[in-house]
Amino acid sequence: MEKIIIGRSKEDIKEYGDRGTAFIGKHIVGEGEDVHLTNPIHMDVIRPHVVLVSGKRGSGKSYSAGVIAEEMVKLPNDIRNNLSVIFIDTMGIYWSMKSPNEKEMGMLSQWNMKPAGLNIRFLAPKGFVKDYRDVGVKVDHQLTVACSEMDAGDWNITFGFSPIDSHGLALNNIIKNVKTRFGSGYSIDDIITAIRDDKRAEDKIKKALVSRFELAKEWGIFEKTGTPVKKLFERGKVSVLDISHFTRTSSGWSVRGMLIGLLSRKIFQERLMARKSEEYEVMGGTGKDTIPMVWMMVDEAHQFIPNEGETPASRPVLTLIKEGREPGISLVLITQRPEKLHADALAQSDLVISHRLTSRADINALESVMQTYMLKDIQEYMNALPRQKGSAIILDDNSERIFSAQIRPRFSWHAGGSPAAVKKKGFFD
Repeated sequence: MEKIIIGRSKEDIKEYGDRGTAFIGKHIVGEGEDVHLTNPIHMDVIRPHVVLVSGKRGSGKSYSAGVIAEEMVKLPNDIRNNLSVIFIDTMGIYWSMKSPNEKEMGMLSQWNMKPAGLNIRFLAPKGFVKDYRDVGVKVDHQLTVACSEMDAGDWNITFGFSPIDSHGLALNNIIKNVKTRFGSGYSIDDIITAIRDDKRAEDKIKKALVSRFELAKEWGIFEKTGTPVKKLFERGKVSVLDISHFTRTSSGWSVRGMLIGLLSRKIFQERLMARKSEEYEVMGGTGKDTIPMVWMMVDEAHQFIPNEGETPASRPVLTLIKEGREPGISLVLITQRPEKLHADALAQSDLVISHRLTSRADINALESVMQTYMLKDIQEYMNALPRQKGSAIILDDNSERIFSAQIRPRFSWHAGGSPAAVKKKGFFD
C-alpha cells in the first residue's frame, strides 16, 4: 500500500523516496462504523522541522511524541548517526522507554509489531540521582550546570527580579565582581560570599539575594564545571532529560525554564559552528568532531514559551524556532493548550499532530496555523475521529493537506497513563 509521507517536499520525495522517514501511524478513512485504517503515514526526519503535538489531557499527545523518538533509533546507521534526540521530560515518564511495552502486546500484534525496549540515555540533575536509584531507576548520566553559564539576566528571570529594580541592579554588579574575583570556575558559595562582601547593596537586599542562592544550592545542579554539551548530544542516541523533580520548589517552573533556556543556547551555538564544519567538509576539507543535527522535544511547551509573559526559556527557544532551520535544529513542541503557546511557535510549525481538543480557544489557535487550505472547520475534522486514544488529525504545511490518522502503538513502555488503585499483572492498568 502506498505510503503517505508528511513533512517532505516533492523534490525530496523524488530524491529520497521514503528513506529517512518515521512510521507514525495509519490513515483513517470513513466515519462511524465505516472507519478503517489504510495507508501507512511516515514523517520526514532528515530535514529540520517545528512539529506541534497537541491534545487535551489523556488524548495521547505524550504517547505520540514517544512514537517519534522510537522511530529515530530505528533509522539506518548512516542516517541515525547524523541525528541526536533530546527529550525534555517535565512529567518524569520517559525513563520507562528502556523497557518493552508488554502491557499492549495484543494491540502491537494487530500492527505486526513486537514489544521492545530502547537503548536510551537517561539523564537527571545530580541532586536527584539518589531519588531515582532508590526506586530502582538507573541514571546513565548526571546533569550539572556551570555557574558561569548563568549571567545576571538569567538569575534575575529565574528568581523573578526585574533587571532595573534594586535587587536586579545589585545582582548585576555582584555577578560582574564574582567573574573578576573568581574567574570562570566559581560556585554558588562564591556568589554568596561576593554578596555578603558587597559594600554598595543594602543589607535587606543582600539578605534577599543570599536566600535565593541558598535555595539554588538545593536544586542540585550548579557546580564550578558543568556537563559538556557533547555529552548530551551523542550521535544516533535518544537522551531523556528528566526535570520533573523541580515542581517541588516554589520556583520549580523557573528552574525548568532556566535549564531549557541554557540548553537551547548551547544547542544553537554548537550547531552554528557544526554547520560551518559540515559545509567545509562538503567542499573537500576535513570536518571537526561536532554535535549532529538535533531534535529537541519539549513537553508542556506552553509553560516555557507562553503567549503572554516571558520565562527564562522564552528567548532561547524562540531563537531555535525562528532561526534553527539553517543550523539543522528541529523541535517537537508538546502541549495541551496550543492557545497559550507563543504565536511565533504556532506560526512556524510546519507539522501539526493534534489529538482531540475541546476548548474553542485552542481549536481557533490551530485554525490560525493552516487555515488557508482547510476545507472545513478543524472541529469538524476532530468530530469525525474515532473515539479512541491515539486518533488525531495531521496538518502538513509542506503538502498543504490534512489527514485523519491513528498513531501506531508504542513498542517501548509508556509510563504516562493514568494510574488505578487496583494493581494488575505487576503494573497499574
